[in-house]
Amino acid sequence: MDPLTHSAFGVVCALAVSGKQARFSHVALAGLSGGLLPDADIFLTSDADPLFNIEYHRHFSHSFFLAPVVGALAAGIAWALLKLFRAAPSFRVLVLPAIIAVMGHIFCDLWTSYGTRVAWPLSDARASLHWISVVDPILTLPLIAFAIAAVVKRSRRVVMMSLLWVTLYLSFCLVQKQRASAFMEGWLAQQSGAPAEWRSVVKPSFANVIVWRALAFRAGVLHVFAIRCGSGSPQLIAGTTAPMFHDEEEARKYFRLDAATGQARDIRRFHHFSDGWLGIHPDDPNLLADLRYAALPNEVAPMWGIRMKPDEPQATIDWVSGASLQNRPWSRLWGMISGTDLAPPPQP
Repeated sequence: MDPLTHSAFGVVCALAVSGKQARFSHVALAGLSGGLLPDADIFLTSDADPLFNIEYHRHFSHSFFLAPVVGALAAGIAWALLKLFRAAPSFRVLVLPAIIAVMGHIFCDLWTSYGTRVAWPLSDARASLHWISVVDPILTLPLIAFAIAAVVKRSRRVVMMSLLWVTLYLSFCLVQKQRASAFMEGWLAQQSGAPAEWRSVVKPSFANVIVWRALAFRAGVLHVFAIRCGSGSPQLIAGTTAPMFHDEEEARKYFRLDAATGQARDIRRFHHFSDGWLGIHPDDPNLLADLRYAALPNEVAPMWGIRMKPDEPQATIDWVSGASLQNRPWSRLWGMISGTDLAPPPQP
């Protein structure tokens, strides 16, 4: 999730397990450090490898098995900062709160749909619960307020209230996901072919859990639409269709690449990152795109992809991002959330 959510949740998680003799401000700093440190992996980049950053974001630093190591490092950072002001407590006072804050960070990312290697090195799978968007102000703003109030008032009661708020809101998200999933099951039952022949997923659209993005794939065709889970029965917001690859081998053959080339390896890596939802960008025949996301939930307008160079098999691919965010009618997303705009996307 976003840094503000990680910061606030790290603080309240740390305060929740702090000893009675520990100073709130010291533990809060350890929680802040633990809540943010796992995302230091965004600085892992390589000029020679455009996929290096996305491959190692939410990787080893987001593993539950390495949380004690990352937490100890976060506690050390907090202790060093406090020592600068000659206020450092015992290092042991900060370690457990920092570790719990790191685990809170991992859980935050697991709730989203981006994919997190929570079980590395035992498993390289990218786990996602699809409960909440990576940005959700309804969760984050009250959480920030609770975290600030807990530190200022030195109140464990406020800490418990903040955790209760997170629990209640995530419970609501889970209910919304179940409603969207049930609608998807009904939709699949009405289509040709048995439901087992389809690959499908529903995930929250940007910054809300009212409108959900629905993806359903069968026989080389991806169906994209939105499901609005408002106060009444869920409603379908018509979308569109697009071709999609069955696997990385089909994508490699599409670009006429030998399996031993660097670009073929990059396709395999990008296929793993995107959880297999790969297709060609509708505006660029050489742009292999991650079809999981778009600015509007019922469109095929990928937010990122890799530009292939089939005429230069050993050339380095280019990472492309942000295209679908440019000149997007955000008012339409609000219209879907509010229920005032449930029209299908305009056809090209």
